[in-house]
Amino acid sequence: MAYNDRPDDQSSNWRRPVTNEEIRRSLPSGPDLQDPTVVGYLFCDALGSHEEYRSALMRLVTPESVEAWGDFSEAANYFKSIPDVGFGSIADRALGDDNVAYFKLLGGVTESFQVLSDQIMIGAAVLTLVWRPEFGEWRVHGIGDPLLPERVPHGVPWVSE
Repeated sequence: MAYNDRPDDQSSNWRRPVTNEEIRRSLPSGPDLQDPTVVGYLFCDALGSHEEYRSALMRLVTPESVEAWGDFSEAANYFKSIPDVGFGSIADRALGDDNVAYFKLLGGVTESFQVLSDQIMIGAAVLTLVWRPEFGEWRVHGIGDPLLPERVPHGVPWVSE
């Protein structure tokens, strides 16, 4: 059993047992794969060490694209070729299809910045992501130029029993 100091308690000697359930609740949950921006960040982070994180990369892509990704070395090399890569802070939804999103990879980003007005951001590349209802999460389908929604597999709709 673990013990937790209570800094808000006036007695500096007060300690109480902490249950395993309290510990579990205090731990961060896994990444939110229902957010295309989070999936984009995770995918790019894993590409940085694609040999080590191959299983994670396979988990983040659409089943239809697994064969095309191969061992992810081509995608990793493409990603590494973008000088001073940075990311957009949101994944933009495709025009006319909210189940497809584009996560921008920006080149030449040497420091964080915030765009305070509407303007077009031209990215070095884009991750095309698709919402997959059968998994209840977003998956990466391509890297490079954005893919039109009609070229992206949307999967099988979730059917509850």
